Amino acid sequence: MNIPSRRIHIACALALAWVASPASAAEVAIVNPSFEQDSFAGEFTVTNAVGGWRALGEGGQRGLLAPDAPGTQTFYSGATPGFDGKNIEFHWNGQSGIEQVLTERLQANTRYTLTVASGTRNGGGGKFGSYDIRLTTETGKPVVSWSGASRNLAASGTFADSSRSFETGPDPAGLGERLRIQLRGSSLADTYADLDNVRLTATAVAARPASTPIDVFIVSGQSNSHGWGANSAQLSQANRHYADAPDPRALLGYRQHLLGDALASVGSMAQLDTQGSGFKENFDGFGPELSLGSDYAVGGDKPVAIIKYSVSLAGLAHNFVKTGAIGAPLYPTLIQQIQAMLAELRSQGYAPTLRAMFWLQGESDVVFGTAASYGVNLGRFIADVRADVNAPQLQFYATQINPNMPAFADPAMRTGMQQVNAGMVQAATADPQRVFYVRTDDISAGFADGTHYSADQTIDIGRRWAARYLSGQ
Repeated sequence: MNIPSRRIHIACALALAWVASPASAAEVAIVNPSFEQDSFAGEFTVTNAVGGWRALGEGGQRGLLAPDAPGTQTFYSGATPGFDGKNIEFHWNGQSGIEQVLTERLQANTRYTLTVASGTRNGGGGKFGSYDIRLTTETGKPVVSWSGASRNLAASGTFADSSRSFETGPDPAGLGERLRIQLRGSSLADTYADLDNVRLTATAVAARPASTPIDVFIVSGQSNSHGWGANSAQLSQANRHYADAPDPRALLGYRQHLLGDALASVGSMAQLDTQGSGFKENFDGFGPELSLGSDYAVGGDKPVAIIKYSVSLAGLAHNFVKTGAIGAPLYPTLIQQIQAMLAELRSQGYAPTLRAMFWLQGESDVVFGTAASYGVNLGRFIADVRADVNAPQLQFYATQINPNMPAFADPAMRTGMQQVNAGMVQAATADPQRVFYVRTDDISAGFADGTHYSADQTIDIGRRWAARYLSGQ
């Protein structure tokens, strides 16, 4: 098998500081993992039956493709580069899926790594839509999940591996249930997802000491917090290590790309990593949490978990305030995400302590005309979060809207931007021991676009957060 080694989302299989060297990974049995069990004539077949797999929703076409069979549609040319065998499984023109319940049962203190190869067709084969890959228990308890949208990782005419790892801890939800793998395509018309060579490994790891302490940070806000303009492929060499090898002592539980998009990019509290799809015109994106987590784990010399809930276009007054939201209310989901990830940390054997919340938001309040009330709304928001997550001493880091971004050259936008930033200063002045204002105005050029940070600038924001917290201010 000749799959390119370029990395996507590969959660490091490194032992945490308190875990002994891991045992060798054991392959988990999957029936027909490379779709070679079924034979067919010609280059492809549309079918509801794939050996060993059960069909899910059939909104579109789904079946098997033989990339090297003679035919009119040469999606993958050459001597099967990047394939395992002759067949691949495809989804086309609407959401469809397959699943397999394994004989393997969810075990405690085990690292599971699920890997699937995904392909990019040559021209003429339609547009890549997305895939949705999940490892759950047979009753639906999430173990590992991720999705890929907009652009595939593999170069044209090739396949590349996509992987994610998850460590269960002593008492995972669904303990003892059989594991289930689900593979789905996009719901978009005239798009494809080509998948092959499904692999799952299970590695026993040493049990953590009972109630291992772990610090917890919350990262929230809108598109720059999400990382809309941060493409990991554009990182400088100096910052590549954040994407290639995040510190293994840092975990991430991430939810929500966009308003109306309920997909969880990680789906569980797992190894800190880049988050893949849902970002501006790139596959493997990230937010400031990537450098925040790694820098804190190194500087603080302790494990850290980051709970992230960031929604592009979201406004404080429109969406995030607890009461009186003008638009779709996001506050309940934010609190649910925090509580769910804290519960999952406890099930993994940790004793979590909420330490700080890092906030990168405000541009939408400029656009929506609610900038003048930003300081009052932010003060209420901070108080509500502290009360609802039972963390009265939770520190809060409000990050300045960068006045050098091109969009704020417009006088009307500039006035609102100044009001939002003044509101952040107001909140920090009212609570100087627990609320801090993080300036960004020394970043003056090189933005991804009019309102978004580049990949290296996003790393810079996370590093500022870690440095401010570690310095105690």
